[in-house]
Amino acid sequence: MFTVNRALLLQRPCYKAIISGSPKYDKIHGTVSFYKACNGSLIIAEIFNLPSDNGIFAMHIHNGTDCCGNENDPFADAGSHLDLLNNQHPFHTGDLPALFSNNGYAWMAVYTNRFQPMQVKGYPVIIHSAPDDFHTQPSGNSGEKIACGIIK
Repeated sequence: MFTVNRALLLQRPCYKAIISGSPKYDKIHGTVSFYKACNGSLIIAEIFNLPSDNGIFAMHIHNGTDCCGNENDPFADAGSHLDLLNNQHPFHTGDLPALFSNNGYAWMAVYTNRFQPMQVKGYPVIIHSAPDDFHTQPSGNSGEKIACGIIK
C-alpha cells in the first residue's frame, strides 16, 4: 500500500510543467509537479480556467519536445503519447488519469510506478478538450490539445 509521506509534500518537486492554454483557450494556466516517491512518481496538477462546457479533461505526457505547432494544431510538436515500454493505450507511460473541473478549476494527485520523474524531464504535458475513453487507439479519442507545458 502506498501512503503519502507528509514530508514529501513539503519538498520542492523534482520537475514541474508550467501549463499554458492554446490561443483558443488562452486563459488556461497552471502547474503539473513531479515528485520522486517509492519506485515511481507522485504527480500533482493544479489547473485554472478550463472551459466550462466540459467537466472532464484528458491529461497525458507526450513524446515531443515542444509546445509549438501550427494553425490547425497549436501543439503539434508535442507528438503522441509517451510510451517508453511499447504498450498500447491506456497503458502508455504518459497516460494519466482525467482532470475533473469544478467551475474551471481542477486539482489532482496521483501516484504512478510507470516512470521516475527524471524519465519524463523535457517532455510535454498536454491537456485535451475531452475525457479519455481508455480504449480508442492510439490516444483515447480525447479531443483537441487545449493546453501544454514542458516538464522542466
